[in-house]
Amino acid sequence: MNNCGIMQLTHVLALALSIFNLVSFLWLACTVWLNGDRRSLIARVGVVGLSLSALFFFIHALLISGPYSQTASLVSADFLWRLIWLPALGVPYIWFMIGLHYASLINPQWERRRPLLLIVSGLLGTCVLVLLLFNQATFTFARSIRLFAYDDIPQDTNTGVLSPLILLPIVFLVYVTFCAIGPWFTPGRVARLIKVAILFLFGGRNRLRGRSLRSGLIDAFWEDKTETEQLEEPVLSWHQARPGLLLAALLMVALTTSLGGLGVWSMFNWLRHGRISPPTVSGPQAEMLPFNLMLIDILAVGAVACVLLLIGYSIVRHGILIERPLARRGFFEQWRGIVIVASVVALFVAVFVAITRTNVSGLLLVTLVTTGIYALFTWSSYTAHDRYISMLRPFLRSTNLSHWLKTDLRKTEQNMEDLFFHLCKDVLAVQCARLDVLAGSVKRRFSYRWNVGEEDEKQESALWGRQRMASKPPLRLNSQGGRKQPRVQAYRIRILLHGHEAICWVVPIYDELGLVAKLYLGPREDGAGFTDEDMDLAHACGQRILDTLRDHEAMLAVAGLLRRRTVDVKLLGAQQRRVLHDEILPQMHLALLKLETLRPFVDGRQSIAGPPQADVALNEAVSIISGAHRQLAAMMRATVTSAPHRLERDGMMQAIHTLIAQDFRQSFDEVSWQVSDATARQIDDLVPPAIAELIFAAVQEALRNAARHARGTDIHRKLKLTLTATCMPDLAVTVADNGVGILSASSSTTGTGGGLLTHSALLAIVGGSLSVKSEPDNGVTVQIVLPAGTLV
Repeated sequence: MNNCGIMQLTHVLALALSIFNLVSFLWLACTVWLNGDRRSLIARVGVVGLSLSALFFFIHALLISGPYSQTASLVSADFLWRLIWLPALGVPYIWFMIGLHYASLINPQWERRRPLLLIVSGLLGTCVLVLLLFNQATFTFARSIRLFAYDDIPQDTNTGVLSPLILLPIVFLVYVTFCAIGPWFTPGRVARLIKVAILFLFGGRNRLRGRSLRSGLIDAFWEDKTETEQLEEPVLSWHQARPGLLLAALLMVALTTSLGGLGVWSMFNWLRHGRISPPTVSGPQAEMLPFNLMLIDILAVGAVACVLLLIGYSIVRHGILIERPLARRGFFEQWRGIVIVASVVALFVAVFVAITRTNVSGLLLVTLVTTGIYALFTWSSYTAHDRYISMLRPFLRSTNLSHWLKTDLRKTEQNMEDLFFHLCKDVLAVQCARLDVLAGSVKRRFSYRWNVGEEDEKQESALWGRQRMASKPPLRLNSQGGRKQPRVQAYRIRILLHGHEAICWVVPIYDELGLVAKLYLGPREDGAGFTDEDMDLAHACGQRILDTLRDHEAMLAVAGLLRRRTVDVKLLGAQQRRVLHDEILPQMHLALLKLETLRPFVDGRQSIAGPPQADVALNEAVSIISGAHRQLAAMMRATVTSAPHRLERDGMMQAIHTLIAQDFRQSFDEVSWQVSDATARQIDDLVPPAIAELIFAAVQEALRNAARHARGTDIHRKLKLTLTATCMPDLAVTVADNGVGILSASSSTTGTGGGLLTHSALLAIVGGSLSVKSEPDNGVTVQIVLPAGTLV
């Protein structure tokens, strides 16, 4: 390959890299503007910086695509050369602003440094701009090319050490380097890095407290004041994106250092040799940029392309500049796609221009418009996806406690009607629909504009030769775990809709019991067909409605169990009142009468050695009073004490302590309260009032069971009660006794267990659990556990 071919190849490569950077920067600018938080100042600054970067490479592509000594398309090369200095000076400063903004979010010290650093970098950029303005004649495009390529210094140019010819490249490289590493390397940070390196060299790992050199340098460099687990957006995104952006900054520094070295070498030649006559170039090479400058340009633009990839990854993966959460996986795939497309398009345009000698300005404009349209398409697709998800939000909301506590069937069905209406109107956009619930205690039907009579449904004429599904669905292998899952196999039937035949889709819904519901979907409003995604979505939403109805039925069962328990308590109270009225009070009255017959003997009106009827009356009175006492004691043990009013006033643990000390003080021979005051206060502060009532009622039921059944048939058995409570990390309350246990208790003292069953169901509703452990003659242990997440 001759020299002309090599130069042609370098021009093609340089132009392709420039167009790649142009397309990528423009797509990132559009993405940040369309998808970011436009109210955020840093997002707007980021859009300006990315747009200026795209403008730089647009002008750069125009300048390197044509002869440097002639005009480029509609404007002159000198105009483009002066215009390119605007993004060349603005982009580093914007990069510096963005780095300082995110650094100040993690370390407050940057907040104090930021004004001074911005002023210093602004002064450096202003110096470069002033030198350019006052030396426009010296730094034209053609003269600059000849100067850097051939050391061709014009006769009227000063070559002193403090001349603009020497100062301008130096100040510009210092400005770019300072903006690139300013947010990363401060004097204090550099000092810490040097200190860690010295400690490692002279003291080894012992001086670093056992840490490796790498971990010591990382800790000294980042200087984070807050733990990563405590960071929130957008600080967390910046924390995750910092390694990639630091690498981008180091690449920029390496680029400016390389260019600075070449510049110093060129300046040394200028000062040592003075004015040098450039070589004479003729032929096609005279129309191209010099080969040595093209190699330097390829190196610089290629380094910027690497920096661009790192910045783009930080934007689409971590949300830098977006300032709001993104569908990051989808945007990363879009970014990967735009990189591939930009590479292909850039290479195609560069080769096409080299072969046909076409003016590149028109192709660049077409490329810009295409990139903008592609960014708009990406934005609109994800906006439509967000709207679609927002429409599905009512079906995605989890069942909360308020839903569980609703026992009004009419309100629940009304809510399900609203969900079904939302599914049919907003999500699927069908003309009519119906959901028939075939399982459950009550058969239900939800309709949406369904005016089709049963007699008009021609379900026997299935289209396309599809047969109705049997009672059991076909099975398919799940690709994730190999488990067999029922397949949603919808089929079509003909119906009469407004007097005309129409196609209706039937989506059967199965569970482990078989066919539980059928969803009928009429034609769509726009006349389009249903996709597999629509069918899966309809099936999932129908299943969601069925699950809600089942939850309601479960709540009704729990509520019925609770009502039955309440009725049992009321019946027990009524029975106790009847026993007091019909049995104990008459016995006490009879005992009083018996004792009244003994009054003459007490007053001395009769002799002590009187008739034997006095002894008989005394014995009968004592017997009657003893029997009444035993009945009252049994009734006291069987009585279900009510929740004290001090539950809200004193807190749950204090209320439980008072319950044991007052209401059950005669039920246990010994009580061990193993809860410290600090733990009790922490539990009272942690547990919400509604959950505290559930826990209190469950503890009360456990105490009542222990007081009533723990002694078994031996009423003189010594009974000890132990209560413990912890809240680290989950809340656990344990009630234990040393009684006879459940298995060895006689049938007369065992009970039905409905009380603890009810409380276990209620605790399960709020995410807790109630477990009962028992062994013969080792007592019963009732443990109530609520995870920490359920108490928030």
